[in-house]
Amino acid sequence: MSRLTSCKRWAVLGGTALALTLSAPVWAKQYTVAFVPKLVGIPYFAAMKKGMDKAGKRFDMKIVYQGPSSADVAQQVNIVSSLINQGVDAIGVAANSPTAFGPMVKKARKKHIVFYSTDSQVAAQGNQLRVSQVNDKALGYKVIDVLAEQLKAQNGQAKGKIAFVSGGSTATNLNTWIKFMKERLKDKYPNIKLVDVQYGGEDVTKATNITNQLISAYPDLDGIVGINTTAVPGAAQAVLTSGKKGQIVVTGISDPNTIRPYVMNGTVKKVVLWNPVDLGYLTGWGVKQLLAGKSFKPVNDVPGLDHKIKYNPQTKTLLLGPPMVIDKSNIQLDF
Repeated sequence: MSRLTSCKRWAVLGGTALALTLSAPVWAKQYTVAFVPKLVGIPYFAAMKKGMDKAGKRFDMKIVYQGPSSADVAQQVNIVSSLINQGVDAIGVAANSPTAFGPMVKKARKKHIVFYSTDSQVAAQGNQLRVSQVNDKALGYKVIDVLAEQLKAQNGQAKGKIAFVSGGSTATNLNTWIKFMKERLKDKYPNIKLVDVQYGGEDVTKATNITNQLISAYPDLDGIVGINTTAVPGAAQAVLTSGKKGQIVVTGISDPNTIRPYVMNGTVKKVVLWNPVDLGYLTGWGVKQLLAGKSFKPVNDVPGLDHKIKYNPQTKTLLLGPPMVIDKSNIQLDF
């Protein structure tokens, strides 16, 4: 082989190598996104995790899901702090308190970690994204309208004594919904009287016990509104075992998998919710947009969702959509 031939061969090989280098795919970084729910071990947040996992698979993100075993603010803050120290790319919470995460937001941003909240929001400045399930006012009003409709069917009029059974006493979303429910009662249903508001944490057994106490304290109670997905089945169980099924209306915010037995046996006619799997999926998509440096439009097409998603730049909030009524006709939904 002549020197010239040899040089040409190496030139060809070198050029091939260069071409391979230039044409090789440039792999984008796989981001690690952490989500800290209010607590683990209940179907609602398991459904949100399912949605986030789906987004992680579709948009190439590693999803880390860690939360406290009870709806405890201090435990949740500690978990968030630990995940920040581990150097994840984004971290978010369904907050048990709107104000407890201010220092965590600062700590995350200082380390160039995206901070977001979803389901139950963080009020701190610096929170880069909020993902909300529904318009809070629309949800609160819808629950009371559903209650009034059932009281009218039962009593002939939209009137009677009712009580609220909520989850954590400091949860942002639950307290906001209660505010709008009270507003709806005052403005549209003056003959429905709210006699008590009690808190059972995120615990079905506690909600059952509290409802039993309410039934004893108010023997002429006409209705109970559960403000979260553990309160409604807890209230339904208490009404069922007290023998007051058909006498006390039970409704509120709950998921089909949890409330299905009580809908099927007639203790509960209707509840209100949204799709938590879609909420988790939307959260994952929104976080990936931020990590990729993309901005949101006033109305967004989200791959994998069959409806458009609104964004409010003032509050940095993506909104999943309107509330959904669940009854016997659609109780087969799986979340």
